[in-house]
Formats: sequence, structure tokens, C-alpha cells
Amino acid sequence: MATKNKLEIINKFDKYQVWWIDHISHNQWKSMSEAKKDRPAIAFTEGYLLSKDKHCHNFFMSISEDEIGEEMIIYNKNIVKIKKVGSIEFTKEDFEFDTYKD
Repeated sequence: MATKNKLEIINKFDKYQVWWIDHISHNQWKSMSEAKKDRPAIAFTEGYLLSKDKHCHNFFMSISEDEIGEEMIIYNKNIVKIKKVGSIEFTKEDFEFDTYKD
């Protein structure tokens, strides 16, 4: 297999760690005084940034050439911390079975 520098890059994605506010719901009975103490949760996602706009960030965790899986869309107002942790480049050969078979 040739090095990535000599192959055509078909996609490049930046990888992020994101801490965000998540909604919480409970289905058990509790007193009103206890329920008043409940707060939203802080959730953590690590993924590759597919897109972002003024409303949201769209991340994915898995890719197969031109399809993504494990998508996470986070509303911008819910993001409390975001940190870029790397990036990755893909070539067409990265997704060809013959590249890896025995």
C-alpha cells in the first residue's frame, strides 16, 4: 500500500471531545422537595465533526467511505466545553477490502 501522501485524500475530519448539557427525566415517584434538587446532566461525546452551523454541531463516530454511523447532533447552546484532539485523513484505498485482506 502506498503512503497517504501519494494517494488522493477523499476526506479529512477533525476529532473533538465535547461536554454538553443533557436533559434528564425520571420515571420513579419522589417527593416534590427531592425533585426540586434535580439538575440536568453533563454528557461527554468524542467524535469527528461532520458539520456545524449557528444552531448545532454534527458529529459521527464511524465511517465507511461515504456513509457515517453513530451520529450525534448537539445544539450549540448545550455545549459547555469543546476541545479539538486531532484529525484524520482518508483515502479511497482506506475503504477497499483488498487493501487489508490476507
